[in-house]
Amino acid sequence: MKILDRYLLSKFIFIFSAAMLVFLAIFHVVNIIENMDRFISHHMTIVEIGKYYWYQLPFFIDIATPMSMLLAAVFTLGGMSRDNELTAIKALGISLYRVCLPLLIFAMFMSVASFFFNDFVVIPYNRKKTQVEKKLMNRHKDFSKKIFRNIMLQDNPQRNLVIGKYYLDRKLGRNVSIQIMQNNTLKERIDAETIKYNSEHKTWEIHHFTVRKFKDSAEVSVKSSEGDSLINLNLRPADFAKKNIKPKNMRIGELDSFISRLEHTGNDATRWKVKFNYKIAFPLTSFIVVLFGLPLTAMFRRNSIGYGAGISLLVIFIYYGFIKFGEILGYKGILSPFWAAWVGNVVFLIGGGILFFNIRQ
Repeated sequence: MKILDRYLLSKFIFIFSAAMLVFLAIFHVVNIIENMDRFISHHMTIVEIGKYYWYQLPFFIDIATPMSMLLAAVFTLGGMSRDNELTAIKALGISLYRVCLPLLIFAMFMSVASFFFNDFVVIPYNRKKTQVEKKLMNRHKDFSKKIFRNIMLQDNPQRNLVIGKYYLDRKLGRNVSIQIMQNNTLKERIDAETIKYNSEHKTWEIHHFTVRKFKDSAEVSVKSSEGDSLINLNLRPADFAKKNIKPKNMRIGELDSFISRLEHTGNDATRWKVKFNYKIAFPLTSFIVVLFGLPLTAMFRRNSIGYGAGISLLVIFIYYGFIKFGEILGYKGILSPFWAAWVGNVVFLIGGGILFFNIRQ
């Protein structure tokens, strides 16, 4: 690595680290203020509070990384311009493109690292943080009022149960699908509007249901009913609180397996395909903010670093809005799951590339 590259990266990493510490301090202070009454009301000790924030730290790092990368890009290049270092570098015949190259390479490295950090650290720690919340911060609350979404449970080796929304206090589920399998092949599927546990008879009632039978993966018969019918399941209401699956908190491999099971049992997995692609696409944010921040800083270097930083932040907020809009289009089926997650990245990569190409040398 050349001396100039080492110098640039040392400045960039120093500013990035400083910005990260500032953001983490702000996030923790704000969060502590918001939760102080909960900590006090649940008589949590300093050790328990420390444990809670230790498990939350990876999440804060993950969301602070793109903003820290942006500020590092703006203040590194802006500071060099202010101190006339860029003028001296250009006098040696080194282009601004070459100056930015090590920063872009580092930004791409951070994007790849963010993907693995989220999958291997953030999600497992979020699960542990949730356990702390349930054990310590909700220990005086009534868990029966919880609502579980997108539950998938196995009643026996040949029967799966999928429920869109389950109300634990009412022992009631909506948007129900019961799949009966044989040799990993779907043989019968019962789709019901609701399922409710009958405590008196210790069994389940389904309402407004359709029974579909399959042969060689093709539907051969359909029977519908507007009334109620009893169905025996091995599962009980308490099992939903213990075994419910939250796909948004799954690691990438777990989510991929979950999607495969949904599709194999004939359910619509569009929403989760969008989330799967989003988990892959979103870590590229660190690279995109640097790709935008560097040329914008170069364009406004005669005014002030703060002005360039403000414009860069505005662009990033637009970027976040754009990718969220893409998600919604994916959920509605207007865009494919891949493009719903990647359209924002593609548009802003092109936009950043155009800005970068047109900066003055």
